[in-house]
Parts: sequence; structure tokens; C-alpha cells
Amino acid sequence: MPNRYYCFYIFLQLLLSQHQLSAQTHNLPYYLEKGLENSPLLQDFRYQQQSNLIDSLKVYASYRPQVNATASVMEAPIANHFGYDEAVTNGGDYSGVVRVSQDLFNRRARTVQLENIRLLNLSLAAQRRLEAQDLKRLITAQYITTYADYRQMQFSEQVLGILQEEEPALRKLVQNGVYLQTDYLNLTINLKAQAIAYRQARIQYRFDLNGLRILCGIVDTGMVELQPPEIAVQDLLTATPTLLKYKVDSLQLALNRRQIDLNYRYKLSAFADAGIMATTPRGMPQHVGASAGLSFSVPIYDGGQRRLEYQKIAIAQQSREKYRDFYLNQYRMFRRQLSEQLAATNQLIQDIQEQLESQQKLLKMYRIELAAGLVRFTDYILVITNYAEMQNNLVQAEINRFQIVNEYNNLK
Repeated sequence: MPNRYYCFYIFLQLLLSQHQLSAQTHNLPYYLEKGLENSPLLQDFRYQQQSNLIDSLKVYASYRPQVNATASVMEAPIANHFGYDEAVTNGGDYSGVVRVSQDLFNRRARTVQLENIRLLNLSLAAQRRLEAQDLKRLITAQYITTYADYRQMQFSEQVLGILQEEEPALRKLVQNGVYLQTDYLNLTINLKAQAIAYRQARIQYRFDLNGLRILCGIVDTGMVELQPPEIAVQDLLTATPTLLKYKVDSLQLALNRRQIDLNYRYKLSAFADAGIMATTPRGMPQHVGASAGLSFSVPIYDGGQRRLEYQKIAIAQQSREKYRDFYLNQYRMFRRQLSEQLAATNQLIQDIQEQLESQQKLLKMYRIELAAGLVRFTDYILVITNYAEMQNNLVQAEINRFQIVNEYNNLK
């Protein structure tokens, strides 16, 4: 046997041993947790909700008594036919007043403003759920793709190991004249081809693994092993994030109608002030005073604007219902379609597994007969090739199932 074949065999052993040195093992929940934690968009939604909490405190503050202080100094000189009419200007104005005002019977207006902030928070929460669900779906899909690369790398390694196990035995059989030198060369060629396939799978795995880390905001370049994605089919909720948004929109339209009604209610406020008002500086000590009163206003006629605002709200409500109904039809169709695909894929996986069991038995029989020199080596290579192809079909079917379940669980 040429020495270069033996050297190539040693190189393959070193290549596989390098892969087995990988230490870290990660699973899907790890990447989902990191992705949700590092997402600046999801953090921004939390900041907006905190800001809305401050707005609600501002609403309470705006309906408390408001205190303002004003001061003014004005002199209107008159000399030689120059100056304003003193009857208009009083010759000057020297004032300093502290004024307190308080809107009365304002509970309804305050309630509407607080409800508006609450609905805004509900809308933000629904939008955050949508964005989080999208991010989870993307991370899960990328994890599934990366895991498919990892499985492909494992299967390439498995087939390579099978060929390597046959190398010493075939070498002896060739030396004893049972098999030809061309059979050993055929094995060497297949070993090289499988080693190349393994290296390609490893490169693709590292590429998609880095893509998964980028998506999750993880700074790492080390080699890790991935656990199978445990994705169970979840019971879909009737209140999806999208439906919640439609519900919030409906509540917002109803609140807008209440706001219109409030604009046509009377407004009553009380005020009081105290300070100094005088027309000359010398009169300031004698003109310290105070006043109090009520302010009342009520709209009487606005040209029919109120009715037009009601019509706009009704049109918006009809549009919302059309979008909601269309969404529900799509949602049910997607759910039914994914359920059918999932059932068909489960059956396909079962059929492939049964076929693999038969091929594994055939492979064992061929290995026994190969050691005895009873079968052609080319036939044995064909059996291994078919076995590897069926393993690849199983991986693809399992990956398709994971993707279907991912889409099904994240219908929004």
C-alpha cells in the first residue's frame, strides 16, 4: 500500500479529533433569552411605557390648583402734546399679583386623559408582543438552520467514520489478494470526498452560527455544539397580539367619541388673586388688594362639527372591522395549512426512519460479507451512499418539521 494513503488516513483522524475538542453546548432557550434581552427595540418599548407613566402623573398635576405670579411696570409719559390719552393708559401700570386657579367638576376630563394613556400603554404592549414574537421566530428559524448544518456535519463525520473503520480491513484484504488495488483506491477517493463534505459542512455551520450570534447580539466566535431544538406545538391563543391591537383601536375610537362629548360640556373654574395694582409708584402701598371669582363657559352652536366628527369615527370603525375580518380569515387559513403540512411531514419522517432501519440492517450485512470477500466493494460503497442520502433526507424532513412548528407557534 502506498504510504500516502496511510498518511491521508492519519490526517483524517486528526481532523475529527479536533472537532471533538469543542467544549460549550448551547440550546434554543439560551439564544432566545439573549436575543430578547439584547434587543434595543424591545427595550425602547419599556422606556416608552415608563415615559407614559410620567405623563399620567402630569395629568394628575395639571388638575390640581395652578399658581402663577405676574408682575409688570409701565409708565406712559405725557408732555407738550406728546403721549397717550391718560384715560386709556392711566398714566402707568405697576402691578404684582399672585393668582390661583382651579378647574371644577373635571373628573370626567381627567378620566378620559388617563384612559387615553392607558390605551397607549396597551397598544405599546401589543406592539412589543408582536416585535418579540417576530424576533423569537427569526431566532428560532436561524437556530434551526444552524442546527441543520450541525446535523449535516455530524452525519458527514459518521459516514467518514464508517469508511475509516473499513480502511484497515480492506488494506489487509488487498494485501492478501482478496480485493484489487483499485478497490482500495476507490475507498481512498470516497474518504477524500467525504472529508471535503465534512469540511464544507463545518464551514457552513460556523457561518450560520455567527449569523445566529449576530441576530441575538452575542459577541463570541468560539465553536459550540447545539442541542436539538425542543419545539413543541403550542395551543394557539384566541387573543393574538394582532387581535389585541384591533381591540385597543376599537377602545380608542370609543374614547375619541367621549372626548368629543367632553368638548361640548360646560366648563367651570374658580380663581383668586392677591397683590398690588397701582397707576403710580407712590400709590402702590395704598393699592394692595385681592379678588376672587368664577369662570363659566358652554358651547352653543358650532355649525354641525360635532356630527361630522361622529361620522369620521364611524368610518374609522368600519375600516377597522374590515381589516380585522380579513386578518381573521388569513389567520384561520394559515393555521389550517400549517396543520396539514405538519401532519404530512410527521408521516414522512416516520417513513424515512423505517427506511433507515432497513438500510442499517443491510449495511451491517454488507460489512460482514465485505470482511469475508463475498461482495463487490463498489456495491458496498453504493449502500453507504444510499444510507448517507437517506440520513440527509431525514435531517431535511426534521428541519422542515421544526420550521413548520416555528411558524405555527408564532402566528400573530
